[in-house]
Amino acid sequence: MMPETVLACDTTQGACSAALWHRGEVVAARLDEMQRGHAEALLPCLAEIKRGAPDIWARIDALAVTVGPGTFTGVRVGVSAMRGLSLAMGVPVAGFCTLQIMALGGVSPRRRLVAVDARRDTYYTQICTKEGTPCEAPTARSLADCLAIGADDGAQMAVIGTGATAICTPENTRFSADAAPPWPQASVLATHAASLSMHELAALPATPLYLRPPDATLPDPQKSLTFADAQGRGAP
Repeated sequence: MMPETVLACDTTQGACSAALWHRGEVVAARLDEMQRGHAEALLPCLAEIKRGAPDIWARIDALAVTVGPGTFTGVRVGVSAMRGLSLAMGVPVAGFCTLQIMALGGVSPRRRLVAVDARRDTYYTQICTKEGTPCEAPTARSLADCLAIGADDGAQMAVIGTGATAICTPENTRFSADAAPPWPQASVLATHAASLSMHELAALPATPLYLRPPDATLPDPQKSLTFADAQGRGAP
């Protein structure tokens, strides 16, 4: 059985987006660019889509969400919201790799390299076919490793994502920036999810996908104990 109506959202990167797909087309969509504030923006975004198509909203039979890689907080915002909706509405939620959805939104006829700048010389990457089908698992690479992709056969590649700025330079002529937005689009996600059967969607858990630990770290408990001991001994 195929889904009739799919609600999708993405909050993993530099935008907050949601889309409602019904019987072959996206009937409502919204995308707001932002680096922060996804948690505050997502629910109003979903509410706006519901107000615009209440009858179709009532017929939602599947949910879809990007699960990363992306920002630590952004990934959790989308996953948590859609898990909550899944419980409230009694419909399944499927999780999709952020990078694959970006590749599916590409427009170039070339093979695609999705590259998201995660800072500190780290790029979240995935090589995909010109149709957007993944050729590998999501991988964290340095800029040098990105530039080495396809060097042996001189492959021409279209780059999608914020990493295109560093990769697509005049010196690196094998790479060209795709015209697609540098972040996932919920409309692409909804359309892709709708192409899968309910059985296939059920096999895609909405579990966060991270390629490295969060930047924030917990305090060293040993240092805390040492300070407390010093305070107990009357140290200034």
